[in-house]
Amino acid sequence: MRKPTCLAALSMIALAASAQAPAPKPEQVIAYRQSLFKTIGWNFAPMGAMVKGSKPWDGAEFKRRSIAVAFAAVQLDEAFAAGSDRGAVTDALPAIWENPDDFAAKLKAFRQASNALRVAAAGSDQERIKAAFGEVRQTCGDCHETYRAE
Repeated sequence: MRKPTCLAALSMIALAASAQAPAPKPEQVIAYRQSLFKTIGWNFAPMGAMVKGSKPWDGAEFKRRSIAVAFAAVQLDEAFAAGSDRGAVTDALPAIWENPDDFAAKLKAFRQASNALRVAAAGSDQERIKAAFGEVRQTCGDCHETYRAE
């Protein structure tokens, strides 16, 4: 009987703590965003090398890296909080916050393509995997074209 009481108490403490947590500062959001993109790049580059044939194909490594990209992709929504257009050096253009619906659509396309790559990489059909990789690359480019300073 004691176990449910402890769990209930811990749940109430966690809920109270999260309700009182201050909003992150813009520079924290920017650092978080940049860490996600570094994670994506860290994992995307070796997959690209495998797709191009400049690195030997390793299905297990490709699968692992596709999971990392898909995981980071789902976290990007909270990485562009209002006010995070300033507070630290960033390549994010003001157009992100000026066109939130279009930007959200591009993030959604990236998230969906990344998840489709993860699903494809779970199999062994390299042509399907390579096509899914190309879709992710396309969604990256579509967003960077409008919303990232190069």
